[in-house]
Amino acid sequence: LINGDKEDETCLRKYRKRCMQDMHQRLSFGPKYGYLSELQSGEQFLETIEKERKTTTIIVHIYEDGVKGCDLLNSSLTCLAAEYCMVRFCKIKASNTGAEDRFSSDVLPTLLVYRGGELVGNFISVTEQFN
Repeated sequence: LINGDKEDETCLRKYRKRCMQDMHQRLSFGPKYGYLSELQSGEQFLETIEKERKTTTIIVHIYEDGVKGCDLLNSSLTCLAAEYCMVRFCKIKASNTGAEDRFSSDVLPTLLVYRGGELVGNFISVTEQFN
């Protein structure tokens, strides 16, 4: 009886592990990214937002070289992108957006969060809020 209990426990552990793997596989459908991509133009920015799957969250960092906090935020987003591969992380220089007058250095770095083509969050002057 003692050996039977150990065998039952081993079988039960294997079954649980297989169920967890199956569940994880079912929940992790869709594209995987895992990197911080550079958008080159305002057109590419709009295309990325409009053509992405409706269930994908897109985080866009608007930055400019030489602005305090932008390089550090790019590094942080690179790490987050590797950890959260189901989220699409992008960055674009403010001067490449076509709306650089809206993104002066006093509002950078800026994070925009999109889902289903809609803006669901915007964080202006991130370094002032999060230090």
